[in-house]
Parts: sequence; structure tokens; C-alpha cells
Amino acid sequence: MNMRKIYGAMSLVVMLSLTTGAYAEEKKEYQLESMTVTAQKVGEDIQDVPISISAFSDVMLEEKEINKFDDLIQYVPNMFLRKNSVDSEIVIRGISSYASSLYSTAGFYVDGVNYPIHQMQDMDFIDIERVEVLKGPQGVLYGRNSQSGVVSIITKQPSNEFSAKVFSDIGVWNTDESNFIFREGFNANIPIKEDTFNMRVSFQKEDSKGWMENIYNDDDAMEVDHIGGRATALWTPNDDLGITFIFEGRNKDDGIGVYRFESGEYSTPRNEIAWNGNNRNEVYSDSEIIKVEYDAGIFDVTSITGRHGYFQRFVNDYDMSTQDFGDSGSTYDVQVISEEFRLSSKKDENAVIDWLGGLYAYKEDLDTDYFGYGKHNTDQDNWGTALFGQGTWNMTPDWHLTLGARVDYVNLDAKKDLDLTDFGEGTSTLKGSISSVEFLPSATVTYDVTSDITSYAKISRGYLAGGFDYATSVTDEQFKYDPEYSMNYELGMKSTWLEKSLIANVAAFYIDITDKQVAQLEPIASNPDNRRIVNAAKAQSFGAELELQFKPIDGLLLTSSAGYVNSRLRDWKTVEDSFDYDGKKTPGSPDWTYTFGATYRWDNGFMVSADCTGLSSYYTDPKNKNEVDGRFLVNPSIGYEGENFEVVLWAKNVFNEEYNENEWDWAGSTLVQQGEPGSYGVRLGYHF
Repeated sequence: MNMRKIYGAMSLVVMLSLTTGAYAEEKKEYQLESMTVTAQKVGEDIQDVPISISAFSDVMLEEKEINKFDDLIQYVPNMFLRKNSVDSEIVIRGISSYASSLYSTAGFYVDGVNYPIHQMQDMDFIDIERVEVLKGPQGVLYGRNSQSGVVSIITKQPSNEFSAKVFSDIGVWNTDESNFIFREGFNANIPIKEDTFNMRVSFQKEDSKGWMENIYNDDDAMEVDHIGGRATALWTPNDDLGITFIFEGRNKDDGIGVYRFESGEYSTPRNEIAWNGNNRNEVYSDSEIIKVEYDAGIFDVTSITGRHGYFQRFVNDYDMSTQDFGDSGSTYDVQVISEEFRLSSKKDENAVIDWLGGLYAYKEDLDTDYFGYGKHNTDQDNWGTALFGQGTWNMTPDWHLTLGARVDYVNLDAKKDLDLTDFGEGTSTLKGSISSVEFLPSATVTYDVTSDITSYAKISRGYLAGGFDYATSVTDEQFKYDPEYSMNYELGMKSTWLEKSLIANVAAFYIDITDKQVAQLEPIASNPDNRRIVNAAKAQSFGAELELQFKPIDGLLLTSSAGYVNSRLRDWKTVEDSFDYDGKKTPGSPDWTYTFGATYRWDNGFMVSADCTGLSSYYTDPKNKNEVDGRFLVNPSIGYEGENFEVVLWAKNVFNEEYNENEWDWAGSTLVQQGEPGSYGVRLGYHF
């Protein structure tokens, strides 16, 4: 990490703060705007919610050029993305799943509907209203696979006023090839009948030849071709009833040549690979959501019905070099149907008890084809139900006790057709079934120190469901594994100071994980490196998060955040390779994550902004043999935002910091997944 770049970036932010302050017109009020979130499935001011939440409005997403989920991660303390070429695993507070798992320890929701597997979560942001990142187990309201937290994405909804926007982003990668980046689209709000029926439509397309060249065949190894759109209709036949219909589709056709050898016989320079195999990733997805909201007088009724179809096929060079070991790849075909029905009390400042309860059910058909060491075709038929409830007793105007619980039932059935004939092992069929009932309680005590300072203490339980090893298992015993569990203990404070011009939120946590799912060496005759997923370990994680927003003068916004986490494996020893993992850091958990930045907007529409993000080094493997250096990125922008049009010049990684996302030892060489180089561009937009 280049310290001169850090000092330069800090100087840029400080100079921006000082110079804008010198020219700013003195005003009596420059308060920070409040944000309403739905983290607890009802609308609340973010400062009143006893959960550590990072939230991003549509303005913030556009200002920081956050165009996809991947871009968001660097701005959230104690959040990380364990990347590979075709999917990425969310890691919050150092809690991760094993490397080839389909399921993350963090839940991912779009408009209240779960996107269960990693691959479905790698999405572009199209016409987004808000993104909320909830940290810590959210088992009561979100259930399975939310033991580290939840990402909730809320899309923009129709309204009574006509509006429309067309936009175009034109950029270039800071590489020798200087390939262009094109992103264009539109959105429109179309009122059909005032207060009765309104629509909103959006469309987006992105194209680029990417930033990696395959010097073996002169191909563009990281080309991007994305297209997506959404149509939302809101029908309100009367004042008490609202029905929302959401239809969405997305396609991707990308190159995934991101891995290169940094040392050894097949090493290549940055931004170059040498593959003689295939390189493709295709994704087709569509979804429909029906949301019904009804005012029943003394309580509110909400029903969310969702269906999501997702298909992905990828193939890449097995040895990622010019050697002739063929290709590897996978196909994922997922169909998910879910229903959540809930009742909630009316918001009333004088209420003694605020409550919410409901039922949840889902059905998930998941077919995977994996080929690498053999051919693995796995069909899963999963379904589950849940009953949940949460209530807050407002004991006094300042003291509040929240108790919640969820009973979660899952039933998983799977069959794998295994073909190892190319390795002398023949064919076989593996079968497995898992059913479990989990009780997920939580308790929170909240104390309002003043009207602007809220403190809380929370204890909650989460779990990561059991499942099936679709990629490496070769026997019935290896095929399935059990759930893992976590207990989270958290203290936090949310505060507003200086006449609402400063927000300071802090949280400290300790997490204890049992029955940790890990990949353990279990050799077979034809594959001495074969691994099995077992519940063999424990883990512990503790740390803290701080987020600050400060508006010292009208027009100037200063932001900063920092996260510290110490996450380690416990009580895990293996026999086959005689290794003691106790005390090793969990993969993908940098000790430090941090951001700081400044934005200034003049009354005449001009704006300037600079954001700096960074993280410390981390390990990519549980043995802690492969360490990736930390990084520090600077993302500035400057432009004009008028009433009808905008022109903004932007840069990401403006100093072209060279960094890697992953590193591994590979037969005596070092294989890396290279991080994105710098990029620069202009965003053009016109509003109707």
C-alpha cells in the first residue's frame, strides 16, 4: 500500500473541505436528512433501529458510481466479498462459508424476496431506491442463512407524477488496451390514473471489452455484455389496499478470464492471461413479485409472493494456462417460489407494545452440473416453512424491551449422478435427505439516553442450513452436512449531535460459532486431494464498527467509517494432513476496513466529491498460507447537476492501484485473481 497515495488522498479531502467552506454562504440550518429503512419490515428512522445498519440512498449510489453490488462492498465497514470469476460470497463480520458452498452466511433480498445462492446475488443495480446492509444475525425476521447479516435492496416504486430519465456512462479502462466501457439506459414513471394505477419501467445495458487480454489468442478475456429491465405497476383500488406487481429480467454474456499466474513457468504481466481453453459465463434470470398491503384498521397486513428463475452456465480453462488439461465449469438451474404473510401493529408513539408476526414458506428446485474432477450432476428439491414474531414493550418513554423468535423448518432432498470413468472409478448415484427444526430467539434492550442518543444491547441466534456437496463428494457419507449455529452479543449506540448536523453510530460485537462447516481432506485412490464438507470446527469473531456523517456547513458532507474484526477458527484438527487450525484467521476477513470522503454541492448545481476506501491484508485459505495485501483506492468525481440534465466526470481507483482479490499456491507457482485497474469516464443524464 503506497503511503504517499493515502496522504495525497487525505490532503485532497481536507483541501476540498477547507476550500468549499471558505466560499460557502453562511446559513443557520444545515441538518442531515433522516432516512427511513425497512430493516425490521416496517418503516422506521434508521437512528431508531437497534441494529448496526449501513444504508445507501439512490443519490448516494449514483454519486459514488455504485452500479452493481460489487461496487457497494468497499463502502460498508466489516463487509467483504470473497470473489471468484463467476460468483462472490458475502462475508460480514468475518463469518464465511466454505469455499465451494452455494449458500452464504448472509441473506440477500430484493423487494422482500430472498435470492438464496451466491450466483443470484451478483447483480447490476437498475433503478434502485435504497440498499440496506444489516450486520449481525437476523434469524427472527429473515430465518435461515442470515447468521452474519442481511443485504436488502429496495427498487423504486411508481408514483402519481410523470418523470423520466435517460442516461449514458462512457468510460475507459486504464490499461494498455484502453478498452471502453458503455452503460446506458432509461427509467420512466408513468401515471395512468391518479391515486389508482401507476407504472414505472426501467432498462439498462452495459458493454465493454474489459481490462484483461488473452495473449494466447488475442481475445478480450473479460468482456462484458449485460442487459436488464424491470416493469412495476401499483394498483390502489381504495385508500386501504395497495397491490404491487414487479416483473424483471436480466441476461449476461461475459468473459471470465480473470486468473493469471503471477510467478512460475506460465506467469504473465498484469492485465494479461495466457489460456488455451474456453472462457465464458452466461446468465439468464427472470422474476415476478406480487406485494399486497392492506390497512385493516387496527393493524396492517402484508403479503409478498415471489418467483425467481435463474440459469447460469460457465466454462473456463481448467489449468488456466497453455497446458492441455481441458476445461472445467458448472451449470446452475434454480427455480424458487416463496410466500411471506405478516401482520403488524400500527405505528403509534403512545403504544405500549409494538408487534409484528407472520408465516413464511418457500420451495426451491436446484439442479447443478459440475465438471472438473469427474462429472457431478446434482438435483435438489428443497422446501421449508417458518413461523415468526417480534414485539417491543415500551416499558417507559426511554426504556424498550424487544423479544423475538422464529421456528424454522427445512426439508432438503438431493440425488447426485457421479461419473468418474475418466479417472478409473466408474459411475454411481448418491442420495441424501436433511430435515431440521430450528429455534431462533433474540432479545434487545434499548435505552434512549436523550431524544438524539439511543443505546442498545442485543443477543441473537443465527444458523446456516445444512446441505449437499455438489462439487467434490464421491460417497453417500460425504454427500451431506449439517447446519452450523451462531450466537451474537452486541452493544451499540446511535447518536445525533450539533443540531442534527453530525451522526455518529458505533457497535461492538462478539460472535460464537459452533458446528462450523469446513472442507476437510479425505483422499480417495484416484484423487489424493479430495475434500469432504464436515461440521468439524468452531469459530469466534469480535470487533466493532463506526460510521460518521458530518455536515459542518450547507452543501458540504463529510463521511467516514471504520470496521475492525478478529475472526478465527477454533478446535479444528485434521488427521489426514495433520494440521491444527486453532487460532487461524477465517478466510476473507481483513482486520480493518475503512472509508473517508467529502462531497460539496453548490447552489448553482456544481458538485465535487472524493471517496477513499481501504482494507488490510487477509487470507484466502483456512491454513493461512496465502495472504493477499491490503489496498487503498481513491474515487473522485466532479460535475454539474442541473434541473433537467447532469454531466459528471468520475474516476475509480484513480491512482491505478495494483492489487489482487485472491492468491493461491498452484503446483509451485502463484495463481492470482487480479483486482480491477483504474477507470475513468463521464456520466450524462437528462431528466424529463
